[in-house]
Amino acid sequence: MIGAFNEAFLAALEEGWTPARDATAQASTVAAIHDLDSPMYEKSQFAHPLLFSQAEFVELSQACRALLSAQLKLINHLIDTHSREGLLDLLRMPRHLARFIHWDNLRHGDATIGRMDIVPTRQGYFFCEFNIFPGVGGGEAYEGSRAATEALGFPRAGLMDSPLRDLAVLYAEECRKRRLRRVVILDSRGHSGLGYPRQEYLKRYLEDLNAGVSVHILDEVSYPEAWLKREEAERTLIHRMFTYEEVTDGFAFLEKLWASGAVLTNGFEPELRMSKRFLALLCEPGHQALFSDDEEAAIRKYLPPAFSLSENNLAAALRDKAGLVFKIDDSSSYGGSGVLMGTDWSSEELERKLREPGVERWICQRVVEAETVRLRAGGDSAPEEYRLVLGFYSYGGRTNGFLVRGSRTSKVVNITSGGKLGWAFVVSEEGRQAFIRHARGRAEDVTSRSA
Repeated sequence: MIGAFNEAFLAALEEGWTPARDATAQASTVAAIHDLDSPMYEKSQFAHPLLFSQAEFVELSQACRALLSAQLKLINHLIDTHSREGLLDLLRMPRHLARFIHWDNLRHGDATIGRMDIVPTRQGYFFCEFNIFPGVGGGEAYEGSRAATEALGFPRAGLMDSPLRDLAVLYAEECRKRRLRRVVILDSRGHSGLGYPRQEYLKRYLEDLNAGVSVHILDEVSYPEAWLKREEAERTLIHRMFTYEEVTDGFAFLEKLWASGAVLTNGFEPELRMSKRFLALLCEPGHQALFSDDEEAAIRKYLPPAFSLSENNLAAALRDKAGLVFKIDDSSSYGGSGVLMGTDWSSEELERKLREPGVERWICQRVVEAETVRLRAGGDSAPEEYRLVLGFYSYGGRTNGFLVRGSRTSKVVNITSGGKLGWAFVVSEEGRQAFIRHARGRAEDVTSRSA
């Protein structure tokens, strides 16, 4: 488990800790993300990375692929048994979005882009969210941790690269195949004002991997009208950063973009796959026959048991509330919104909150107790116990991770609720020992370094 794997490394960090070393790491991290226009990220960084077992990474990669494969089989079953409008109703998406969905891509999941959120416990790892969305955040935390490890001279050889670079590789292949002229990282005015980082690192990786292809960060206002003409649009790849709820112009711009023939890496099908309803649907006994033995085993081992809330089971759920987390099934709820820990509310208050949007809007998931690890945030004088959630990236079948989010106070671990951010580098046992030696200040023992 992540706590045990890091125990010796964290002890070595404390043994070799000095105020100067801490200041160097913090300054390097902040410098790496300062130009992303996100003070929220700058102020929320851990002072050092964590390490993650290569063997456990392989195990979770296999589980991730099995769960995503099972979800696609379930989606195909739902498409075959529902009308398009019925499927949108089931997953609580507005019917008018049907014309902005690539239905074939929804069936096949081509080049799936997402981050699976995983709760590490002392008993194992549990997948608690499927963030299947092209603009899913957090990859910038890699850049901050990378900068700190380089500034302090930690070994870099063998470490995985940025997940944002993995995404850029996917898009570079698409650009070459289609002979595209430009890539647009498309934001919306509704999303860009929320305080998340600008996509400067993704832009740089795309530029590095696409000689002769221009890369632009635009929104519905700054997008050039000339690029909506068919000849230019067909040479333009669009990477979307916002959800359908962050569209601010009544879909007027998206209507033009969709009709232009631009190469959209996705429509709004990711929001369908991101619905929390799938956490319950994958656990329903009636769906198990859809899955292979490996997929069914992954669901049993890695998904906390979940069910859809209804008037029929509401009373039982309220009695069992201390063991449940209640999640609204709105696909676009993120940043910790729409999540209620049953133990935080009286039965009366919880029932009132559940009834406000409608009881059928919620799924209930069995609580798993996140492991806590003693970590330092930037500027802390001593380590503190943090409850962790890991973000496991999967871009086109290539897994990469881990974003580390930690909270000292909240079981809903998120940066918007006071959480901290960092990164866990996947290393072999040899790599772990190299980090431990260097953390104690024995840099001369570290022979494998890279810039």
